[in-house]
Amino acid sequence: MPAPELTNTQALIDRYYTEEKAKKAQALTHASLNLQLDANDLAMLSTIAKRFGKSRDDLAKDVLSHALIDLLTQLEPGERKLIARDADEMGSSMSREIAEENGLKDVDHKPNVWTTHERSIAKVEKKRAKELEEALKAEKQARKSANLTEEAQASSEAAELEVTELETAESTAESSEAADTEAASIENTDIENADSVSADSESADIETESTFA
Repeated sequence: MPAPELTNTQALIDRYYTEEKAKKAQALTHASLNLQLDANDLAMLSTIAKRFGKSRDDLAKDVLSHALIDLLTQLEPGERKLIARDADEMGSSMSREIAEENGLKDVDHKPNVWTTHERSIAKVEKKRAKELEEALKAEKQARKSANLTEEAQASSEAAELEVTELETAESTAESSEAADTEAASIENTDIENADSVSADSESADIETESTFA
């Protein structure tokens, strides 16, 4: 019976073999791309790679992968769909060529990658368009409600003004009527006083005539 240390060591070696095999299989799905970068771009790439403990090649691969998705997002919907389809077809063709070059039946290749990205992008765009449409509808409804409120307020103010003017007119009419009544009363009083004076004068004349007689 092997010692436990040897068993654990053998398991570790087996894991290393498995990882190596997986890396080789993964490498077969990759195609080489040689780039010449500006010194400043290469310096930034190297600095960021060093900061996160990555190789420049690994970082460049990740950056390029994400940048391609961003580029696909910026394309017009119709053209984006065609380009995604063409890229998937080219990817399948390249994977077959890689398999043939390495004497393999096939390699681990994910089909329809860019078509899937395109569908996800289209789904997000539709969601944003719907949210924008709903926001515009809500804003339009809010403006309509505000206009109705302003119209109701203006109508209420106009009604209040009309009532105030009517009350003012009625008050003016009442004041005028009261003034006329008071004037008539004064006039009647003056007439009564005049009649009284006239009567007193006539009485005095009669008394005078009686005295002389």
